[in-house]
Amino acid sequence: MLSQPEYRVSRCTRYRYRYSECSRCADACPHDALELSDEGIRVSASACRNCSLCAAACPTEALLADNLPRIDVLKRAVKQPEVTFACAPSELQGDEIVPCLGGLDAAMLAYLSSRGVAVILAGTQHCAECLHGMRGEERLGLHLDAVEALRGILGSERWAGTSVPEEIAMEPGKARHNPSRRHLFRRFAGRASDQLTRPVSPAEAQPVPLKAIRFAAPFSTAGRELLQILFETRQEEHPVSPSHAALNAAQIGILPGCTACEACARACPTGAMQIRESSTTWSLGFQFSRCVGCGVCIEVCQPGVLHFAPEMKNLAKTAAPETLHALGKQRCTRCDRFFISAAPAEICPVCEGDDADFASLFG
Repeated sequence: MLSQPEYRVSRCTRYRYRYSECSRCADACPHDALELSDEGIRVSASACRNCSLCAAACPTEALLADNLPRIDVLKRAVKQPEVTFACAPSELQGDEIVPCLGGLDAAMLAYLSSRGVAVILAGTQHCAECLHGMRGEERLGLHLDAVEALRGILGSERWAGTSVPEEIAMEPGKARHNPSRRHLFRRFAGRASDQLTRPVSPAEAQPVPLKAIRFAAPFSTAGRELLQILFETRQEEHPVSPSHAALNAAQIGILPGCTACEACARACPTGAMQIRESSTTWSLGFQFSRCVGCGVCIEVCQPGVLHFAPEMKNLAKTAAPETLHALGKQRCTRCDRFFISAAPAEICPVCEGDDADFASLFG
């Protein structure tokens, strides 16, 4: 009996923000084994083939594939000058047998390349007849393209190559497949974020009820930490890196119009969006080294002013977050408490609410 990925609900953006439309895992699944809801996701035991594609597509690592333990695989692979990954359905031999080559994410492949480990990916000839094939090959192409983007920005003479052999000895009678025909190196940059970057007009903006955001402790992901190791190797020589849909990292930008509702910081699963306060100021901060590019902050933003920036500029891990928006605190003339407001005001929202309640009761 096949096992299925472990689902860690508190990491899922659909659970963290009830109205999230994230569907990365379901889009990557070739077996329609994932059911999406406002409560998160449900994995169908009967439909799942544990190909690990959903786990590789999830930026928050809410899904964990037990048949592709990434850290254990990396620990073994970095000890070798060359490592061959073979997909299990192809029945080819390799140093590491993985359920699907599309489950090898860009962070893994780039990390091995940066350590001088040559990577050979065996089994793409089998994609045409594999149950995972179309989605698996598409995901592999996305990840390989991201590795090439990282190599162009961060790479040095120490980086080893990643190869996809077109011909590997196979059993007689098995169909051979030309990877170039199926566009292994297609560019997907921006596709995953198109629906999250459309500005929302004030007329469209609806207040986000507190019950729509479920609170949970922030966490970090293994993939994001691997990327940060790469980013910090030569930060002085590459101040800017292009965004890519397969890199679980992003730069968040902001347009005028922030209402200081703090919904983005409450929904952010990794703590990349941060609220900082002093006795006189309030600010919204962004910590690049913690951002996995899940986009939930953009989804939850009421005025629609947050967006993915086309380039990532703050690659080094800095002590203080970047300030996206800052406001001075004001003092209520009625209750004397401090409050923040996007525009100058004499009384705080609490007192305003009291006035509205009094008016509704007594006219």
